[in-house]
Amino acid sequence: MELEIGTLKICMLAPELFPIWGGVGSYIVELIRHLPKTVEVEVVAPYRTRLGDIAAATSDYDLKEIFPDNVHVNFISTAADTFYYNAAFQSACFRYVPRLIKREKIELIHSHTAHMPDLLLQLRPLKVPKVATVHTTIAGQRWAAQGFGIKFGNLDFSEKATLLGYPFLRMAERFYFSGDRQYITISNWMRERMWWYFPRLDQTRVRVIPNSVDTKFFTPSRKDGEPENILFTGRFISAKGLTYLADAIPEVISRHPNATFTFVGPGNFHPYLNRILACNVPSRNIRVVGYVKDRDAILEYYRRCDIFVVPTLYEGLPTRVLEALACGKAVVATNVSAIPEVIISGDNGILVQPRSEVALANAINRLLENRRLMKRMGTRARESVEGKFDWDVNVKKVVDFYKELIQNSQSLRTPKRSRT
Repeated sequence: MELEIGTLKICMLAPELFPIWGGVGSYIVELIRHLPKTVEVEVVAPYRTRLGDIAAATSDYDLKEIFPDNVHVNFISTAADTFYYNAAFQSACFRYVPRLIKREKIELIHSHTAHMPDLLLQLRPLKVPKVATVHTTIAGQRWAAQGFGIKFGNLDFSEKATLLGYPFLRMAERFYFSGDRQYITISNWMRERMWWYFPRLDQTRVRVIPNSVDTKFFTPSRKDGEPENILFTGRFISAKGLTYLADAIPEVISRHPNATFTFVGPGNFHPYLNRILACNVPSRNIRVVGYVKDRDAILEYYRRCDIFVVPTLYEGLPTRVLEALACGKAVVATNVSAIPEVIISGDNGILVQPRSEVALANAINRLLENRRLMKRMGTRARESVEGKFDWDVNVKKVVDFYKELIQNSQSLRTPKRSRT
């Protein structure tokens, strides 16, 4: 049976919404923004009273201005940390979502992991199809959270909790991927990782739809950025490779004393700042902005930089990489995870080996000393995300996948007529 236009109603489980503090939150918000108005979305999310130690909360945002009229947000629990709130949200989803399905005639549930907000819902006999976007895995997060040059006490709270609770979390993750749902992976690399970690998973249940960027919003500036400004955005956690970037900075400053490293994101940056300043780097060369809630302000940070740096150790296909490329910036990134699916070294950026401050410093210095190469890479950067990594293109693939799953579910529920 064909779905009629205007009848598609989905439930979006959003373990991260506002404030946006990670790639999962960015993905969810941008996907919701780009879904056509023929898709009615019931968003289910926790109400954030604060973001860890940061004075940022859901109340700081006007959701009616952010989302169109086809989007309705249901807050069903509260969150004040970046880890344990998931258990309360999973429990609330178990109680609330079945009633929402019945009341709003929901046709599909879209979840996100490694948060697994529908983990407990797996125990309920829901008669609607489920799909989960796989952003990362517990096993991958554990590997990336092992410190690599930073003491356990200086790790982010969520990283400590992942390491300490890993046996239980891994068991829960195995149970989760045994459930009856389909999956979207945001990169080919993540698709391969899923079979590595879950070899019994049916490969036909996984669809690759790349992470994407709003190329109409993230656009290059008409003027050059601030001279010798290197930008990092993202959570201040060890998995992002901040230790190695901190160790690379003294070498860059020794050759470019006017260079400025700007850090934008949530979390505790003090362990990394102390590491930098201990190497006698002048404080004027380091700008720690912290969490920025305004989307327009984030855009300006991208536009004002010369180089965008991504020293990460492990993640899927980082949203911030796509945003920087869309803004026409040369990117220096580690050759890990799905980053090589969008960065071609020497073309739209430079890929370096992970966990190497020497490689990071050399790549940054190379671009600072060859502005012609930097501008050429910036031009190619913009071209490389238009089309394949554009939300206007990939949201259609998501909606088509929704329709396919709903139609298959309806076919299974339709009783076959007996022959007479």
